[in-house]
Amino acid sequence: MKHLAASILITICCFFVGCSKEENNGGDNRAEDLYPSELKGTIYYDWATEGILKLSLPDGTGGSFIPDDSKLNNFDISRDGKTKLTVVNASTLGQYDVRFTISDINTGAVVEEFIYNGPGLSAYCKGYLSPDNSLILVTSNEKEDGITVLKRNGEFVSRIVDINGERVDFNVRALWLPDNHFLMTHGDYIIRVAPPYTSGILVKEMDYEDWGELAVDRKGSQLALRIANHIHTMDIDGSNLKQVTNSNFTESEPVFSPDGEYLLLGSYYRYSGEGFGRLWQLSIIPNDGRQYTTNPDAEDNSPGVIPVIWKGKEKIEAGSGQMVWR
Repeated sequence: MKHLAASILITICCFFVGCSKEENNGGDNRAEDLYPSELKGTIYYDWATEGILKLSLPDGTGGSFIPDDSKLNNFDISRDGKTKLTVVNASTLGQYDVRFTISDINTGAVVEEFIYNGPGLSAYCKGYLSPDNSLILVTSNEKEDGITVLKRNGEFVSRIVDINGERVDFNVRALWLPDNHFLMTHGDYIIRVAPPYTSGILVKEMDYEDWGELAVDRKGSQLALRIANHIHTMDIDGSNLKQVTNSNFTESEPVFSPDGEYLLLGSYYRYSGEGFGRLWQLSIIPNDGRQYTTNPDAEDNSPGVIPVIWKGKEKIEAGSGQMVWR
């Protein structure tokens, strides 16, 4: 499938769906010494056995968000920061249940909750809230599951299982865009899919041996991704590709700030021999098209690089899984 037409036929199968760091508020570091005032929102990130942590900006206050839970497949936060989605492996012997829960981020009150069973019988599905909170995009580690779109109450909408007869890969990346469109990766391609999710349009063919970790800004106007060892950005139509990090190490896992003016990324990206798998340091760079060098020692960074540090702490925060900035 080396040449892909601009219009892509997507086969849809319809199935019915059954319904530690301690909190740190003190310290001698002043917030203005850590982060510029224009940095806003909250960064959520997964670290080893400490669960999901959070960092508020620009004050730099850090703490726990979701306690460590080996059953948690993933989480998501609504664009307005008011609701939380958790996706949990709730399987039992012979039953491959996945529990989706949408709750109020402040009170914990459950807004929606349902059990999902995919056709591939995977208990490791992941879910992502649409920008308007009406839909959930479900990915899986089983090819039979493809990419599934559900209403927020679990009602089935659509499922993409192959593109031009070729099965969707189990490590597919799927990202919501405005107006409930979404991007997906498939082999060497980035594809845009629009409601009712029956056809897609080629955004770009990625003629690179090693690329991934695709991210999109909130406006749906710009993409960030890793190509080889460094982060690149490009416009949503695949044009204006720019390398924006450059060091002797690998940078990965880019995430746009809510306003799109900055990029959170994993710098000094590596594999650990201590059972953590992948891990990295959290760094923030301006999203201005320039190249920035990020290093394990913050003193060796390019001017403009902001290491992610909790107020009152000195050590750069580390991540080993999902990162979200809302």
